[in-house]
Amino acid sequence: GPTRDEVIATLRTAFMKIADEFKIYTEEEKKKVIATGGLHVVGTERHESRRIDNQLRGRSGRQGDPGSSRFFLSLEDNIFRIFGGDRIQGLMQAFRVEDLPIESKMLTRALDEAQRKVENYFFDIRKQLFEYDEVLNSQRDRVYAERRRALASGSLESLIVEYAELTMDDILEANIGPGTPRESWDLGKLIAKVQQYCYLLNDLTPELLESKCSSYEDLQEYLRTRGREAYFQKAEIVEKQAPGLMKEAERFLILSNIDKLWKEHLQALKFVQQAVGLRGYAQRDPLIEYKLEGYNLFLDMMAQIRRNVIYSVYQFKPVMKKQEEESSEKKDPKKNLQKGAKKLGAAQAAS
Repeated sequence: GPTRDEVIATLRTAFMKIADEFKIYTEEEKKKVIATGGLHVVGTERHESRRIDNQLRGRSGRQGDPGSSRFFLSLEDNIFRIFGGDRIQGLMQAFRVEDLPIESKMLTRALDEAQRKVENYFFDIRKQLFEYDEVLNSQRDRVYAERRRALASGSLESLIVEYAELTMDDILEANIGPGTPRESWDLGKLIAKVQQYCYLLNDLTPELLESKCSSYEDLQEYLRTRGREAYFQKAEIVEKQAPGLMKEAERFLILSNIDKLWKEHLQALKFVQQAVGLRGYAQRDPLIEYKLEGYNLFLDMMAQIRRNVIYSVYQFKPVMKKQEEESSEKKDPKKNLQKGAKKLGAAQAAS
């Protein structure tokens, strides 16, 4: 322990000796200060917050010691100029008592009331800022939870499958709404969009979808199933070429898209917060407008993350290092000749 350490014990002994020596002088000084009435605090201006003034007053009379405080104010101080000091100054000029000091309980009460108004004003501002920040805080928790999920999970298969299913739902809803009659389905447009995301679904045709799906729910479930199957097929292809690469690629794609789109979302929310202030002139609550627009932007961002990730996963094609070297040699014949010359020189040196 620390008491067994010789160095610490020596330092402690020296400190206690010095403290005892100085205690004699400090006790004498304390008696002198008490005899003269303790600490006297002089203030030259009242702060907008009473709490700050009380802290200054609290420097005197600490822990039962005697002390006093006194404030000397001017009618040109900020708090007077904001809260009616010009009227008092006008009266003083009318009675020609410009240099006469004023000491009045009424004036003190007026100052206290002014400070209360200022404190309430700043409290309302802080409260409103807190309510605005609550919107962002809930979104931040959701995004960070998604990010932690990507970092902590050993396998991201369930997350990617979820992204694939929700992306298929988004594509279906954007091209064929839930309330669209079956005879009005534009299956060609739907298939073109699905195949734009995933080339592995190039076997889809309008005839195939018509034969498999009799309702919107059937179409939704079929596309979800095909989206999952396409992901498993892509994962199998990549694993054959480079075992373990698919997991690393999935993690990188999720984290990079979350980071990039979250930064853009924060910037967009700043613009929204500035813009909604003007809607108060249209008798709309800026906070409610901010919550609605912020929520819609957040939903768009999360959907964009899913779409970007699943599109990148479907399109992902690993390029092996040997293939890269061979392709670079074909593109640059000079480099190939230099490489051959080095091999020839090494062979000659060995012989």
